[in-house]
Amino acid sequence: MASLETCERLRHLHELILQEREAARNLDMAALGAVVREKEALIQQLHEERALDAYDDEDLVALAQLVREENRRNAFLFWTGLNLVRDTMAFFEKQAPPPAYRATGSLTQTRPGGRLLSGRI
Repeated sequence: MASLETCERLRHLHELILQEREAARNLDMAALGAVVREKEALIQQLHEERALDAYDDEDLVALAQLVREENRRNAFLFWTGLNLVRDTMAFFEKQAPPPAYRATGSLTQTRPGGRLLSGRI
């Protein structure tokens, strides 16, 4: 049977994962940083104590699977957000005009941002 302390830690970890997702959705970086630090410390503590190595309690197994699923949802949220930012940055990089040269070989002054940010099509 799993210890009550391990169950409580897993429940707290589940709550932290939900708080992490909420802070990420709200773009609250201060709260996100605090939750991530607390989550990492709790995971490290569970790992050091090897609290989940040999458990057979069905409730604990179900709780551990729930924690894993919620953590994967958060990972997918962060991965999707990162890819969105990368795609957006790539789009704006394409809008930058290529360098232009004068007849003398020197660079001409161009406006940053290309057509999208200049207002001209």
